[in-house]
Parts: sequence; C-alpha cells; structure tokens
Amino acid sequence: MADGTAPPSFFLSSLDPGVGKTTALIHFVQHLLRSEHHRDVSILLCVSRLDEIARLVEEIGLDEADFAVLTRNNEVNQLSSTQPREARVLFTTHAMVMSRCHGRRFQDVEVFQYRGDVRAVRVWDEAMLPIEVVSLSTDQLASLRDPLRHTHPALAKLIEELERQLVASRGRGTHTWPDIEGATGISCWSARRGLEQRHVAYLDTLYALSGRCVLLRKLHNASTVITALDSRDAIPDDLAPVVILDASGRVRATYAQWEKATGKLVRLPSAIKSYRNLTVQVMDKGAGKTAWAKHGCSLAQEVALLIDSKPDEEWLVVYHKAVSSGGIPDLIRGLLSTTPDRVSFLNWGRHQGTNEFRHVQNVILAGVNNYSEVDYEVMTRCHSRIRNDEKVTKASVQAMEAGEHMHHILQALCRSAVRQGSASECGPCNAYIIAPKQSGIRDLIPVVFPGCKVSTWEPAKVKATGKVQQALTFAERHFEDHPDEVLRFTDLRAELGYDASNFRDRIRNHSVFKAGLEALDLEETTIGNYRYRNALAKKPQSFGSVGGSSYLADV
Repeated sequence: MADGTAPPSFFLSSLDPGVGKTTALIHFVQHLLRSEHHRDVSILLCVSRLDEIARLVEEIGLDEADFAVLTRNNEVNQLSSTQPREARVLFTTHAMVMSRCHGRRFQDVEVFQYRGDVRAVRVWDEAMLPIEVVSLSTDQLASLRDPLRHTHPALAKLIEELERQLVASRGRGTHTWPDIEGATGISCWSARRGLEQRHVAYLDTLYALSGRCVLLRKLHNASTVITALDSRDAIPDDLAPVVILDASGRVRATYAQWEKATGKLVRLPSAIKSYRNLTVQVMDKGAGKTAWAKHGCSLAQEVALLIDSKPDEEWLVVYHKAVSSGGIPDLIRGLLSTTPDRVSFLNWGRHQGTNEFRHVQNVILAGVNNYSEVDYEVMTRCHSRIRNDEKVTKASVQAMEAGEHMHHILQALCRSAVRQGSASECGPCNAYIIAPKQSGIRDLIPVVFPGCKVSTWEPAKVKATGKVQQALTFAERHFEDHPDEVLRFTDLRAELGYDASNFRDRIRNHSVFKAGLEALDLEETTIGNYRYRNALAKKPQSFGSVGGSSYLADV
C-alpha cells in the first residue's frame, strides 16, 4: 500500500493474540515515518475502542505534529491539536468510517484525506463486517403513525397499511417493500422535520428499504411483533486495499463466506500457535440469559464454589449484563466465602480488545454469547450474498453459528493469561465454560485452541441440610398436594418454628434454599394487600422463548 502497488483487496491477518499483529503495526508506522522514500505517504488507523488510540500513540512514540484523532469524543480528539488533513497518521474509529462513508465512496470523504489525497495505507484493527443488517418492526412502524398523522397524513396511512400487511404475514416469507417516496410524493428529508431522534432512525430505515425484497420474521415464537429484515453495505468497496488485523479471522464464518462470495478477501500468511498450556473445563448446562433469569442462584453458586476452591488466586468472570439489571456480579460476590476483591468481571459486549486482565490465569465464561436462529440466518445471507427470496442452506447457517461461538470464545478467553507466553505458545491458564451440550461448544474448543486440554467441569453436589432441607421438603410436598395454590411464608415459618427475622436470615436468604426453590420451579410472590413478597408459588410456564438469545439486527 505504501508503494502504491497493492491490488484493491481486503487483506486479512488472522494471527492469534500475542503473536505480534500490533507489534508489527507499531514498527511499520515508525519505519514509514522515517523513510525518505515515503515522505508523502499517509496512514489511516481504524480502531474499535477509543482507549486503544492513546495506547498506540504512546507505543509508536508519535509526535503531536505527526498524528490527529477523529472521533465523536472531543476529549480523545484533543490528544493532538494537528488538523486531520495535515497529519500523516490519522486515528479514527470503525463507527466513524461507516458513518462518514454511508452511501458514499471512501475516496470522496475529504475528512479522511491527507492534503487532498486519499490515504494510501489503511489498517482496520479487530473485526470487519462489510455488511450491516437493517430492520424495522411493526411496533416501530406503529410509533411513527401519530407523529406523522397531522403533518404527512398520506405517509401515516401508508405506514398503517404496511403494518397491517406485515401482521397478516405472521412473520413468514418475504415482502416487497413499497417505494415510499414514489407512493407518497414525500421525501425522507421533509418527513423528518420535527421528529424525535428515535423516530428519525425508524423513518430513515422505512425509506432505505424502499423497493427491496425483505425477510419477514418473528424474533420469538410467541411474539406478535413482526420484523422486516434486509442488509446494506457498511464498508465501501474502495476502502480497499486495507489490512484487517483480526485474530478471529481463522474461526469466524463471516470471513469464509465473504471470501467465497466475492473473492475480494485475501488471507495473509498466518502462524500456528500452540495452546498446550491451556486447560478448558466445560459444564454441560444451560447458562444463557433465560437460564440465568430462571436459575441464577444455582448458576452463581457453581461459579462461587469454583472461585472459592482457589482462594489465593485471581479470577476473571465473563457474564451476561442484560440479566437482573446487570446484577450477576453482585450475586456471585454475595455467595463467595473468600475475599471477592480478587475477582474481576467483564460483560459480553466488552470482551474484546482490552489487555487489562492478561495476567489472570483463571477465567470463567458464565454462559456463552448466543444469538437467535434468525440472527444467524440473516448474517449468513449478508456475508454469502444470498438474496432474501433465495433459499439458504441449514449447513451454512450452522457454520455461521459455530463461527460466532468460536469468535466470542477466542476473544473472551484471550483477555486472560492465554494471550501471554511466547509467540508460539500461550501462557498457562485454566478456563471454565458453562454451555448446553446441544450447543456443540465442547467440540469447537480444540478448533479454537489447537493443542489445549478439554475436560468436564462437574456441577458441585451441594445438599441442603437441617432447617433448610426441612423447609424445601415442606414446600415440595405442599405443591405436590396443592399445585395451583400458594405457600405463605407465615405457614412455612410456623412449620420451622422460626420468627420472621430468623426465617429471613437463616432460610429465605440462604443460597442453598434459593437454589432449591429454583430446582422446584418455585418463586416468591405477593398475595393479598401487601407491598412485599409474602408467599411461594409455582413459576408460570413460558412458551416459545429462545433460551439465551439476544437480537443483533436493529435500526
């Protein structure tokens, strides 16, 4: 790229963490800036996280006159007073490139240029997804009706009719989206005036889908909400040539399907890394968001008991943030019998890029990062360039799912001591993963970490004793005889001979009692004119939920 001889391809470097991608980049920039033959050659460095910019500036040893920062964060931009168009090295984010290049060619976006010319060297750190999913649900359509009814009644009427058609589809098949401007004579720009920001986003998607054949899906089986799904380019083709530095490149199906569909992705030579110093233990148990919501106490107890088994060592726990309002760390800390200060927590979504925990030799994935089946289908269509009205094979969707599992596991475990060691082998580390057997994750681990040792993490056999066991036995027998009734805490206290204070401290707040209630499928409830929970009841049965899923495709 610096010499102007690179073909217009997307070059993928998928070296594993710790092999030296970033080190190579640092030395390359240093040498380029010193090269007499490349005085006019400039660089664009695209990162995923803002804190990476300051680190790279320091490690490269850049003078303020040599670099500029272009992000949405003014504080980060002030790392240098040099104007972006005057700096040989320009740092920016993935989001900024996608935003500024939306609907435009890269070469036409002046803010990324150096003294009027396109920057010759382009580096994209971490994952690149060239296609983005766009979606619009019937709920989002409905929210547009009232704001538009008085200002643009024809548009409001079209939206109402479109909503009716989507509902009638029951979330099956495809739908040809109407040409919104052609049908109403109203431009998107005109319709946006006076709308709230969220409504502007929905409106933009409404117009962007014009004339497209969209997928119609229910995100959850029991849902009445229908979502229209399609995709669009997130990265302009003329960003190539560009080097992508992504360790997940060797396991993620997005790259394999992109490479096969377009031929524009070129894999750079890689290197084999041994993970013989890594031991991975897997517990065959559901631990998605739904499982944590229903059985959080028993899952947290498993994690806490494991941490307590090594009371003098540091731990990293990767968890689902969108459960119990982010309360999983507090739940686990509350069950520890040893000091919690040595336990760090990192939620899914922030499990990439950081090196803060690279010294930690014990890491737990308290569940894996799952998406819904619809997500995997849409991602497969995007990267394989399969039209919405064409059939997508089950095998390709399964490959996408496996690739995403491997990607997230690789990134999460490589926040720990796995990324240490030498360039040829990882540092010593013990990893523990909770995942359902049907996910196939146990079989994927040797692919992600060649040479590692895989064994079973057996659930702890914690038995209730004494009054806790008596309370659980009484509750179990009560609901066997009266499954549709409740069990008042006053009756349970009377059976145990406890007053309210002792019952709360010794029984109700006991972790083994809570785990026992989960096993019996019981929950606390409120009966009568009370503001607090004062009884136990059978949990209501839910139908059609997708265990542990989270939806990616959104406006």
